[in-house]
Amino acid sequence: MQHRIGWMRKTALAIGAGCLAAVFVLFLLGIGMRYLANRPLSWIDEAVTILSVWGTFWTAACVLRWPEFIAFDVLFNNLLPTRQRLCLAVGAGSFIALIGAALPGMVDYTLFLWRERTDAMQLRIDVVYSIFPFFLSVLLVRLCLTVRELIGPDWQRELSRWTGAPPP
Repeated sequence: MQHRIGWMRKTALAIGAGCLAAVFVLFLLGIGMRYLANRPLSWIDEAVTILSVWGTFWTAACVLRWPEFIAFDVLFNNLLPTRQRLCLAVGAGSFIALIGAALPGMVDYTLFLWRERTDAMQLRIDVVYSIFPFFLSVLLVRLCLTVRELIGPDWQRELSRWTGAPPP
């Protein structure tokens, strides 16, 4: 199982890196066409924007580990492990409730946008924005798995994933 997860994470990382590389190449091409050839290409600006958003949310959903997210953990780090477990379980449960409540509306609105197209590349807006429901869905699954681990007998291992500390 760990081998499969490692392979999937590496694939997700390669996709995120590919988005970043494409943004870099397109950005340089856009600069070259605008200032060296005096022929700006509007589709490049749009493509860079879309790839930046997709790359960011893809990486956040599929690649980042919990300690790599931004966290305000001054108080959390000074709690006993059992209190940290409680805080994580309550926090993750709260986010599960919030995301679970928001996700149907987000999916509905994204699907509603099928009629609209981007200005330069004429891409369907629902396809462009589909990264947001994907991101929330993956985050929801990850949080559910976290809660499952936190209420299980091996909760200290899950806690170490969040804190970055080695498991006991």
